This record gives sequence, C-alpha cells and structure tokens, in this order.
Amino acid sequence: MKYAIIFAFTVIAVSCIEAPNQYSELPPGQWRAVMKLSDDMKLGNESALVEADKNLLNYFELPFNMEVTSENGELNVFLLNGSERMKADEVFYGRDPSTAKDTVKIGFSGFDTYLDAYYEENFIEGFWKVPYRGKDYSIPFLATYGESHRFDMPASEENYNFSGQWKAIFSYGSENAYPAIAEFSQNGQKLLGTIMTETGDYRYLQGNVSGDKMKLSVFDGAHAFLFSAKVTEDTITGEFKSGSHYTTNWIAFRDESFELKNPYELSKKLSEKAIEFEFENLDGGTTKLSDPSFEGKIKLVNIMGTWCPNCYDEIEFLKNFKEENPDVVILSVAYEKYKDTDKAKNVLRNYKTKRGIDWPLLYGGYADKEETGRDFPFIDKIYSYPSLLIIDGENKLAGIQTGFYGPATSKHESFKNEFYAILGRL
Repeated sequence: MKYAIIFAFTVIAVSCIEAPNQYSELPPGQWRAVMKLSDDMKLGNESALVEADKNLLNYFELPFNMEVTSENGELNVFLLNGSERMKADEVFYGRDPSTAKDTVKIGFSGFDTYLDAYYEENFIEGFWKVPYRGKDYSIPFLATYGESHRFDMPASEENYNFSGQWKAIFSYGSENAYPAIAEFSQNGQKLLGTIMTETGDYRYLQGNVSGDKMKLSVFDGAHAFLFSAKVTEDTITGEFKSGSHYTTNWIAFRDESFELKNPYELSKKLSEKAIEFEFENLDGGTTKLSDPSFEGKIKLVNIMGTWCPNCYDEIEFLKNFKEENPDVVILSVAYEKYKDTDKAKNVLRNYKTKRGIDWPLLYGGYADKEETGRDFPFIDKIYSYPSLLIIDGENKLAGIQTGFYGPATSKHESFKNEFYAILGRL
C-alpha cells in the first residue's frame, strides 16, 4: 500500500499536545480531521457567497471530530457529531512492511466505507474510501491529535443568532428545487442542528458561526456533508456539498410555522386487496409475504439500503420496537449500490451481523427508486430509502411511511406517535 498525499490544507495548526510515547497504537483522546472535498475554488451560481469570503471560510474543507479510546486492549474509534458518538465497527492498526509506516484502517462496514491512512507522531493522513462509488472515489483527509474544535473561523465581536426554525429551499431557482426545514441551536460561536426534507433528515450537524457567516458539517461514516452560508436581513444563502461528487445552493427564511408534507401521505396505495411479494433471502431461498408463519400477524416491511444513514436510524428504531412487540413481523428489503448480486449479498450478510438484526434481511436489487417501485406495484411511487410499509393481518396495506425523521430532529417523537397510532387502529 502506497499513498501520495497531494493536497495541502489552507491552515494546518500543529497541536501543542503531543501523542503519548507509551502507546504502541493510536493514542487515546481527541482528534480533529479535515477532508479536502475539492481543489476547485469556483463557487458556481452561489453568488451570495462573495469571492472575498473564500479564504475566510476555507471552502471545500470539511472538518470532523473523532475520539479514540483503548480499553482492555481493544482500540475503539468514535465519530463525534453533535450529541452522537458513532462507533466504527472495524479498527485495524499495524505496520505496513512495504513502507515501514504505521497503518490505520477505520471501517464502517454497515455503510461499506472506511478511512485508510498512515499514522505518524501527531497525525493521521490518508483517504476516506467508498467502494460502492467505484475504486477511484476517495477523499483525502488529515487528522491532528489533541484538537477538538470544529471549524477554523475567526472570533467576532457580534455574531448573528441562527437559532430557530427556517424554511429552506435547496437547488433554489432550478427545476430540481426541493423544500426543507432547517433547525438550529446556537451557543456563542457554536452551532448545532439538522435539516429535514420530505424524504428524511441530514442527521447531526455541528459547526460554528463568525459574524454573519456559518458553517456546518457531518461525517458519520456514510455521508460527508458540508454547509457554508451567510445571512443578510434574516435570509440565509449558501452552498451544500455532499462528498466530492455533488454541490448545490440553498436558501432559507425564518419561518416557525412552515410544514413539510406528511410522510404518511406521499406514497399512495393502489389496491385495497391483500398484497403479495417475494424476494431472495440470504439463505439461498426466497421469502414471501404470504409465508404461513406470518399469517394473521401485523407486518412491517422496511425498504432500505445499507449505505443509507436514515435507514440506519430506522433500523435502530425497529430493533427497539421489536423488543417490545415480538409478535409483529419485520422484514427488511435491501437495495444496494452494487449491481453484482454476490457482492451486494455479502454486504448484507455483514450488515445483518454487525447491526444485530434478528429478522429476515431480503435482497431487492440495485438501488434505483424506479426499479424498486416496480417491485411494489401496489404503490404508486417509492420516493425514498427508507420507506416503511405497515401491513395488517390480512396482508392489506394500512400505511406507507416515506423517509424517517431520526432522533436528531424535533419531529422524531411526533413521527413515532403517528406510527403507533396507525398500529393502534390495527
């Protein structure tokens, strides 16, 4: 394994804290990492972020925080975003004989991604790799030991207060524009929040404020999101980047009363009759909705993908629900980013084991919403991964939940309440 790290960050602050010498592995403590999303400094159509702001905001640098712990000889790595500590499920540390350097691999096998890097003194340097996007998709990063802040933004005598709810529009001015709700909570220069769309949420965002500017990021092993913006007369205008492959603009206005469409009213059922489907399982056979062991039971069909962070949150919710309601049947139908069936099924087997899923995990096919929709002809359209089908004891559709508002959002409790209300009517 050989790396050629060809990027340089705008600011690399050498920590005054040095890694303890007594550790033969990654030293425990706080690490601050920065991904370099692009070398292209053009802003495109995001004209509200003026040219002079680029150096101030360090465009295309996405910071994230990690914590390393070592207990009973076990090395653990946690990604820190707001109140969430996302644990890596694979951590490898060892010497690369070809380079005589210490090698680090931090894997998020549930999402089929990993950090691949070298460790030397106070630094981890390498790449975030996403195999399902192709072998060439990798984003360079540099992590520094002993640092715990998020963004490098200068102190300001007066900071705009972004706290509250905002009506947001992404890809503003284009035919692909879509609405969202931004929720922010600010304490001085520190900013937390999330953004909800009609198909899910962007999970735990963490960032900083400097005067009239704000930046937020999240790296949870699945997605690397970066939001950069400024505010003028209570109107936010900014840029959103997802990894190194997607960029768009966004605009937001203060609006505490704005509501998105009800996630239970997006997809429509096309039949009042009993439904049926059949998918491959991971044991070499197939599983039908009409399996005799499911007869007369309420069934929840979770349409998902292992690469999907909102699916991760819904799976956690369903695991807790299953513990309290063991008689309810849960089936997960997975749509993966690999077109190779064997590779996709191997990802599913690993996911099922790592996540502790004790219900059938079925293979739907390639992750394409139109193809997915054809597998469920009794629904007019599949809008999102995840989608949840609520099916009664006679195999009739009782509800369709699009997306999932996770615990990072203010809508999580009301989302659950409506779910339980539908089940209560059954």
